[in-house]
Amino acid sequence: MIGKRTGCIVALALFALAPPVPAFAQAQQSRNIEVIVPFPAGGVTDLVARTLSEGMSKDLGQPIIVINRDGAGGTLGATATAVAAPDGATLGFSAMGVITGRPHLRSDLRYKVSSFDYICQVSITPTVIVVSPDSPYRSLKDLFDGARRTPDKLTYGHPGPGSIPHLQMLDLSSRAGVSLTSVPFRGDAPARNALMGNHIDVQMAGDAGSVGNMRALAIIARDRVPVLPDVPTTHELGFGEGFATPFGLYAPKGAPAEVLTRLRKSCADAVKSPAFRAAMTKFGQTIDYLDGPEFAVRMEQVSDLIGKLVEKVPSLKQ
Repeated sequence: MIGKRTGCIVALALFALAPPVPAFAQAQQSRNIEVIVPFPAGGVTDLVARTLSEGMSKDLGQPIIVINRDGAGGTLGATATAVAAPDGATLGFSAMGVITGRPHLRSDLRYKVSSFDYICQVSITPTVIVVSPDSPYRSLKDLFDGARRTPDKLTYGHPGPGSIPHLQMLDLSSRAGVSLTSVPFRGDAPARNALMGNHIDVQMAGDAGSVGNMRALAIIARDRVPVLPDVPTTHELGFGEGFATPFGLYAPKGAPAEVLTRLRKSCADAVKSPAFRAAMTKFGQTIDYLDGPEFAVRMEQVSDLIGKLVEKVPSLKQ
């Protein structure tokens, strides 16, 4: 009897000495997590977000629901994330041009690059310049020669003003001394539909893995990508390597440290999984993992780069 009583006392003492689980963390773990994707379903951003969310959901042991809140070039969804309660229950996932580029174009936005706590960068993707199978343009040189013959007549689709694909074409056309007409869409998927319907001449595509029967003229990168080994890069063609589009997960500014730590660890584990790596190969993504603090530094650097590019084209500002 004494032995049992002593055991109970010891157990209670150990329980009392054990580090408590913060009440906030307990509450957060009992809720669903919503991940806002500021682009339509079916595009590369949506596909990567859903793949990552599935892996993190298993790791965290709680549901993660992906919500597509597209519109206004991605700023509607990014704003919804920025103004959400910083409790870890609402996160954002996107191609990061919506965070690093849009604020340089619009002074009325309710967010900027410093408005978020960064959880993880998971991948980068080079933009692919594609045309329809029946297009008369068979190379980037053909395309730019056509643009010289008919200035401003050729149209190119992209995921919205200030997106990295949009700025990349501005940079490329400036280097080539040509002018094309910009046509913004709500994301990659609608732009691809317009290209297939011959409503635009060119698409600045962020999904190298789904080029399909479209004709890829060039990849904006230094090195070729495994899923499109026969497609030349802009670096090879003498137009520079440009900059890739990073994809990542972020939270409203002010999230508790314990929540960020938990989410960052889960993201790192999900990115290491064979399922995630296989999916990224399929989507034409290059895994390029950065933890939260490194990701934040990268976003500041990209934002500065885009800001300098926008200053060269004042007409971009709204």
